[in-house]
Parts: sequence; C-alpha cells; structure tokens
Amino acid sequence: EKFSCLPYIQLEFVIARPLPGLAILGAFGLAIPLSMLFFMEQNISSAMVNCPANKLRKGSAYHLDLLTVALMNGVMSCFGLPWVHGALPALAAAPLADLEERIDLGQHVHQSVVRVRETRITGVVSNVLIGLSLLMCPVPLSFIPVPVLDGLFVCMAITALFDNQLFERILLLFTE
Repeated sequence: EKFSCLPYIQLEFVIARPLPGLAILGAFGLAIPLSMLFFMEQNISSAMVNCPANKLRKGSAYHLDLLTVALMNGVMSCFGLPWVHGALPALAAAPLADLEERIDLGQHVHQSVVRVRETRITGVVSNVLIGLSLLMCPVPLSFIPVPVLDGLFVCMAITALFDNQLFERILLLFTE
C-alpha cells in the first residue's frame, strides 16, 4: 500500500522477505552498535544541556527523549527512510540565558550563566520548523549549491565546539 503526502513523494513499506538469512543476521549485528551509539549520543547531548553550569530548574526527560527517537526510527525503518537522532544545535538556547562576562587578566573573556528562562516551546518549534523544511524539498532547496550547505554545517559544528569542555581541554594541550 502506498502513502502519498505530496504527489512527488511516495512511501512504500520495505519488504524484508527476499533478503537472505545472513543479511538479516548482519543487520542485527549492525543494529546493536548503532543502538549503543544512539543511546550514548542522546545521553551525552542531554548531559551537556543539563550540566549545572546552565542552572536549569526543570527536570530532564532522558527516557522520554530516547523513547521518542526510538519510535520515530522504528517507523522510519519500515519505510526505508534515514534515521534521526535527538541532537539539536544549542544555538537557539543562548538568547534564553542571562550571561555575565568576566575578563581574566585582561585577555580571556568568560561567560557565566546568571539566570535561564526555561521553556520547552523552543524545542517543539525547532522540530516543527525542521519538519516544515521537507516542504522545500524539490523546488527551493535544489537552487542552493551543496558546498554552501556543507559550509553552513561546518560553521555550525565549529561554533558549537567552543562551548564544549572536552574541546577546550584538548585545545589547552596545544595552546599551553
């Protein structure tokens, strides 16, 4: 049975019957480390967001996030679609925090979180906007060159590194 939300997108269930038994066993063998990777990635990103330096007051939802990702990936696997993971860029949370800047010995500026205005709406809105970006699939997105998108993702990755304590410690090995 075909499901069609847009005329140019047609989704069909993946049929696993014609696969040989070794291919199915191989898929199970690959699924175990991949599920461990998703679990570790989800926990690491949640630990980074919920660290005491961010001074968050609302509780975390580790298990709910992991369950949501598991259900979404299960449904997407039935249609042969790529999987998703729960990491979102932390750039949207910066305007929600009151930061205090301190200058150490006139050289390095440290930002510390004074107060955080917590909301779960930003996560929902960002996920809805990501979902709405599917409407851009063939027409406007095809006009953007792939190197421009690659540059955008590299820029986002590099800017996210400077808020990571592990990266700062590795950087200290080379700068001190």
